[in-house]
Amino acid sequence: MLDSAKQKKLRSHRQFDYFISAGSDCLSGIMNINMKDVFLDPSVGIEIYKKGRSLLHSLIGEDVPVSIPISTPLIKYGHANCLGSQLSFPDIGQVGIKSNFKGYEQTIGSLKNKIDFASAAMTPFYLDYYNQLKKAFPDEKVYWGWQWEGPVTTAWELVGESFMYDLYDKPDLLKKFMHAVTESIVDYCKFFCEVEGTDFLNPFPDNGRVCDDIAAMLPPAMWSEFVLPYWKMFFDGPVNEAKIHCEDMTCEHLKFLEPAGIVDYDSGISPKLNPKVINENTSMPFGWRLGSFNYEEMTTQDISDFVFQAVADGASYVFTCIESVMCKPQTVEKIRVFNDSAEKAKQMLDTGKNKEDIADLVSADGRKKFWANWHH
Repeated sequence: MLDSAKQKKLRSHRQFDYFISAGSDCLSGIMNINMKDVFLDPSVGIEIYKKGRSLLHSLIGEDVPVSIPISTPLIKYGHANCLGSQLSFPDIGQVGIKSNFKGYEQTIGSLKNKIDFASAAMTPFYLDYYNQLKKAFPDEKVYWGWQWEGPVTTAWELVGESFMYDLYDKPDLLKKFMHAVTESIVDYCKFFCEVEGTDFLNPFPDNGRVCDDIAAMLPPAMWSEFVLPYWKMFFDGPVNEAKIHCEDMTCEHLKFLEPAGIVDYDSGISPKLNPKVINENTSMPFGWRLGSFNYEEMTTQDISDFVFQAVADGASYVFTCIESVMCKPQTVEKIRVFNDSAEKAKQMLDTGKNKEDIADLVSADGRKKFWANWHH
């Protein structure tokens, strides 16, 4: 991990950027294909990329840089499935997960014996899926979406709802369990990179960022015992850059990011935070996301103000992810405004303008709305 002095310099040295992305759920939506079929049929996964990408580019416009990486279906529960949690595949929507917990001692014992991830649970199916995609797109980078979550989220996935009680009732046993789980995550990440043949710092998605949303459900007073040690353990394992995605954090949680050595923070959808709050309470680069559900109620002026105010208040990058519900004319126009506003901010900063100049672009109504009346 970086020392504190180097960490503090990262934000000032980070060049502002932005991105717009779309995944298989978006492509399947515009093609009227059930996600269940995408999850469980490689031929359908191949079809949505062969046909869906051109449909989306035609709808959004070729001049808008939308990233659509080819990947097996993104399932963040791959590692947890290898450890015994069960998956369910609804016709519409994302994969569900259900704990099949056998008890702490038994699970810790099985983890000490190490897991053969390549043959565990649904891994063979998604390895075959991955190989079929690579054959279908031999000249393009193909990613493996059979992924993992952070230490707290993985522990919760394995234990189920009793995890929250055991924080109070069985803290010492839970810590022992979380240590074993985190070791397993490190092992899984190494296995994952062997499959992809890539450096861990650059896998899709999240650019090497670990996702640990359940950590935000723990009160700040518990983070020193039940979050920070396991984040540090993970970041001292397969990576040398500590990047985190954790949704629904509060201002009181932010103080733990620097001690964890975080060099890139994505708050995702966090209603109690905004760029100004994050900027004032952290030192590392951070991103700010415009959620898909926000577009419906926002005007094009709101979109532009959102981008400019986020940049003015310290966001190192802004981003948005296109979902199928956004693929209609009035929303497409807003996506284009997001792109144009972010590109304008980038050009201004790249040519010597400062964040105060960006703030001048925010409308009078926008200055009132962002962030006092903004509900993420």
